[in-house]
Amino acid sequence: MPIYEYRCDQCGHRQSRLVYSWTPADGLACTSCLAADLTKLVSGFSFHRSWGDSLNWMPDNAAADLDNSHAGSIDAHMGRMGDAMGGLVTPDFHEHRHEINHSDG
Repeated sequence: MPIYEYRCDQCGHRQSRLVYSWTPADGLACTSCLAADLTKLVSGFSFHRSWGDSLNWMPDNAAADLDNSHAGSIDAHMGRMGDAMGGLVTPDFHEHRHEINHSDG
């Protein structure tokens, strides 16, 4: 169900309309003056990146100083990741950092 933008040829009012596949082409009217003379406009678009795509924000060398065998290094790296993400991390992220800092190994 796409959203289209229209301009009324009578009063100039612009409007966005959710157009169903079963909506007849001549079934649309201006929401301001009720005229049926609408022109479909070319409008901008936006998209929402998937969560998986958001993981690709780090440059290739971001983990160059990471030592996988040292808990402090892992925690520091995770801290930088969290900071780079503006603190927008899940509760699991904080739980994992806690586990790293309080592990027996």
